[in-house]
Amino acid sequence: MKNLDKAVVLLAQADKASALDDKKDALSTIYDLSARLIFSTAYAVTGNYQDAEDVLQDTFLDISKYAHRFTGKGAKTWILTITRHLAINVLRKRRPTVELDETMKFSDDYSNLEVFDMLNRLDDDERQIVTYRVYAKMPYKEIAAIMEMTVANAQKKYQRAILKLREEYSHDKIKKSSKPIGLNTVT
Repeated sequence: MKNLDKAVVLLAQADKASALDDKKDALSTIYDLSARLIFSTAYAVTGNYQDAEDVLQDTFLDISKYAHRFTGKGAKTWILTITRHLAINVLRKRRPTVELDETMKFSDDYSNLEVFDMLNRLDDDERQIVTYRVYAKMPYKEIAAIMEMTVANAQKKYQRAILKLREEYSHDKIKKSSKPIGLNTVT
């Protein structure tokens, strides 16, 4: 079993035995191993730093509350599924303005703002799949489980999103590289 899987199992066992120290240790381990990914996922869905922090906290509350339901395998997928559902609930309460974490870069040729603009041109599912695949380096099987779709559907949506981004990049590069003709040109 992986460390994250073990930590969730230990949390469930500590909860049954009412061992407070063991529960704290297990939650601390889970936090160390997954907090950044949980926050990034929540931020990719909500597009808001404060909402992502709230989802992070709520995710840990749910992990603690429902650890007894964990099957023993796939803790990362289980946790990110909880995160995604909580983040979607936040979106249901308001209209989103979605951006990715400013530390994330898609390409060195573009500024963070340009990357945000490109990713904001994708629909919600495409943006989430690209985030999971590119930034979290998750396999399609895990993405499909989190997004509640087939593996083939996750692959196809990812391919379409990347194609859409490539088209945007190529159009933007053409616009950036074309020199102005006419006024203010020196010959």
